[in-house]
Amino acid sequence: MSAEEVWFSHRENKYEIKNKYFSRKKKFSWTDKEEIWDWDYCTVGLARTLNNKLIVVVRSKTNKNSQYMGNKPVELRYMLGFEVTDVSEPTTELYTARKNNPEKKEGPLERQVFHLKGAAPGNDYWIWNWTQEGEDISSSNIYRLYQVISQEIVSPSKNSDNIFDVELERPPDKLIPIIYQPAVDSLKNFVREVHCAQSETADGFTEVEVSIIFNNEELRKHAYGGILNTIYERFRRFYHGRVLDVETMKFRTRKDVSDNKFIFENIYSDNYQLEHDSIHGDPPNAPEHSIKYYFINHNNPVVFINTSNHAMAEHDTNHRIWKWEYVPWMKNAPIKLGNKTRKEIEKAFK
Repeated sequence: MSAEEVWFSHRENKYEIKNKYFSRKKKFSWTDKEEIWDWDYCTVGLARTLNNKLIVVVRSKTNKNSQYMGNKPVELRYMLGFEVTDVSEPTTELYTARKNNPEKKEGPLERQVFHLKGAAPGNDYWIWNWTQEGEDISSSNIYRLYQVISQEIVSPSKNSDNIFDVELERPPDKLIPIIYQPAVDSLKNFVREVHCAQSETADGFTEVEVSIIFNNEELRKHAYGGILNTIYERFRRFYHGRVLDVETMKFRTRKDVSDNKFIFENIYSDNYQLEHDSIHGDPPNAPEHSIKYYFINHNNPVVFINTSNHAMAEHDTNHRIWKWEYVPWMKNAPIKLGNKTRKEIEKAFK
């Protein structure tokens, strides 16, 4: 796919982030109000699932300074993926872009646009650009993108390997997961560090213990005006010596990649979503879960953080929300990559 930047729009219900019961803590919730969200500076890629469904992957990025990373500039990456079943031929029309803020309007101007239908009813998406003076739509980048996607629907060419093929600096020859988390900045539950402690087992496979350190863990559904949050924070300071939240999962790799597995002991999200905050699925002796997606190659399985208490899974339960895309090995990543075990991390805090 072309790396040229385009506009991307999708129809979605509006969500709210607001204090609950006069608390300083904030709660995520969906509303019944539907709107079209407009995003600029996006790139578009394609992937195909093992059951041959076509996935359109939209990405965007921005730079900002990070005090946690030593007050240096870092790159924040965003991703939204959806299954597409149909695409309409590009047209031109007058449009006013809002960039998700009624006060930041751009237009009305003429745009070149094509419409994509998602698998679920009501899932509508648009890829477009403003029309340049003298430009014919049939020779535009928008038309080229339409041709690639429509051809892929009619005559599949991409491998059904669940690999996100991304134009990015190649990963090191190490087993490192890619982390996706709902990109809701005001919740402040973002990732700070990812640690991968690799070992070989007697059974002949490689096991990686992955410990993810989050900025905080704020209860959402059961905050009760912030009272429980205050108690919970004090407990974590006393018992763990920290407010930062640490969650650990494992993945195991074998010679046959189809046998690669995740283990989410006490932190499996199942099908719970961001508004849930007390999910601890898969108790001890947890089952293995087949890895559903990879990033660039089979050394980099994809993990989705799905709930407010950081329960996770091999699948995404928040399809409607943009994700932070944490690529730990990037030189300007907003997170730190380490190799400490969970025991070493806890010892350092205490």
